[in-house]
Amino acid sequence: MDEQLTALALHLAARRDSILRAWRKAVDRDPSLTTGASLPRTQLNDHIPDLLDAFERKLRILAGGKLSEAKDGNKENAAAHGLQRWQQGYDLREVTREWGRLQLCVMDELESYATRSEVKAQVMSTARRAWAELCSEGVSESTAQYFDLQQIEALGHVRDLEQALEQVRELERQRAELWREAAHDLRGNLGVVANATAGLSLQGVPDPLRDNFLRMLKKNVSSLHTLLDDVMNLARLQAGHERFASNLACQ
Repeated sequence: MDEQLTALALHLAARRDSILRAWRKAVDRDPSLTTGASLPRTQLNDHIPDLLDAFERKLRILAGGKLSEAKDGNKENAAAHGLQRWQQGYDLREVTREWGRLQLCVMDELESYATRSEVKAQVMSTARRAWAELCSEGVSESTAQYFDLQQIEALGHVRDLEQALEQVRELERQRAELWREAAHDLRGNLGVVANATAGLSLQGVPDPLRDNFLRMLKKNVSSLHTLLDDVMNLARLQAGHERFASNLACQ
């Protein structure tokens, strides 16, 4: 049985390119695997050759009775594969379906080997179980890595939203301050206009004083006109119709 497991591992190593070609064709034929179909061969293969190598190594280790030696490397390869697929723009469904296509291609190769070789049923049963375990562990590690990256990205989006909300609050505070300043300036200018008008309505006001009242009235009426323009701009800004007007930005 040890000899036959080793022979199977050697056969799979010799058939590596054929297995990869069959897997790539399966990916190309799957209409839901659009991301992988657009990748160059080397990027699509990614860590898959390493995973096939891990399976062959696992068969040899099974023949030697030291299965624990293969486990850590398998997890690292699977996690690295999940990271690479995330960076390549895969969604989680594509990651798992791609694993499924790989699993079927290797199973087909195992079945073909079983029908063409005089190999014990126990050997093939051991090989199938070893491949199923490796795929199960690979899917778990790959999707876990992918999910962790999604969570990290989601946390980044949350932080971005919090910053955006804080910016909105600051804008609202600035707008409220602008309204307060506009109301204060309007009240002050109206007070001056009222006083100047009252002074002009008095009887017997000397000409120099009357001229002073007129200058004050003209100046503050002009200022009121500008302030009203600013208030209109601020109202449009509040309604979302335009950005900060230059007059408001200078105040």
